[in-house]
Amino acid sequence: MSASIAVRNFSFEYQGADARALKNVNFEIMKGDFFCIIGANGAGKSTLCNAFVGLVPHYFSGKIRGDILVEGKSMRQSTVAQLSETIGLVFQNPFNQLSYTAGTVAEELAYSLGNRGIAYEEMERRVQDVARMMRIDDILDRNPAELSGGQVQRVAFGSTFIMQPEILVLDECTTQLDPMGGEEIFDIVRRLNERGVTIVMVDHDMERVAEHADKVMVLDRGKVAALGTPQEVFSAADLDVHGVEAPDFLKITRSLYEAGMSGHKPDVTQSGAIDATREALC
Repeated sequence: MSASIAVRNFSFEYQGADARALKNVNFEIMKGDFFCIIGANGAGKSTLCNAFVGLVPHYFSGKIRGDILVEGKSMRQSTVAQLSETIGLVFQNPFNQLSYTAGTVAEELAYSLGNRGIAYEEMERRVQDVARMMRIDDILDRNPAELSGGQVQRVAFGSTFIMQPEILVLDECTTQLDPMGGEEIFDIVRRLNERGVTIVMVDHDMERVAEHADKVMVLDRGKVAALGTPQEVFSAADLDVHGVEAPDFLKITRSLYEAGMSGHKPDVTQSGAIDATREALC
């Protein structure tokens, strides 16, 4: 299996900054992976997401070393437009994703399709399909500037996915949504991954990360502190040193196991916690 994204000794320092935001980062994301990036605020997660799609260094300027290959294309030698044919990013702040040139949600969703020269009939079909998927088909005639934060978040996601990227990067893309809305979006992401879309997700919900990620990477002050399966990463004894807490599922099974109340070894999954608790209660 080949890599969708290959990060090669990549470092970046924003113009005017005193320190590098990313420092000699090396890793690969394989095709079809559900890859999660976690870490404390300021660890470099958003910078890395921006670098995947070429906003670093083509929009955010600074000193750069190394390279990132997206489906074999160098982000340093490709334009943002060229990279967008393969990879899409849903921003942490969805209000930054609106074009502010569209008068309706339908026009906002179709904006990038028009720039790509997609035929009108295909454009209309994709808008309707994505609107239904994101549950915004009832606001297609609304002005994007008049929407709630949750509605804007759904529009931002839809405007990225409508381009049908092979790789979808999500930088905490449910921050404006209530828990139910966040789960709806996550269900969509999971279905896309099952269809073969490579997912790269920054998230603070450790339970969700542990349950669904193929690989987890911990960033700490611009460096890769840990990389592996959820079980490998969350079982590390020094995880809290990097500003990350283990999922509650693992805390439960670990405490029961250490107290001798369960024979189940510490498990990061919800099912593992349920089994351990059931054994302790019986």
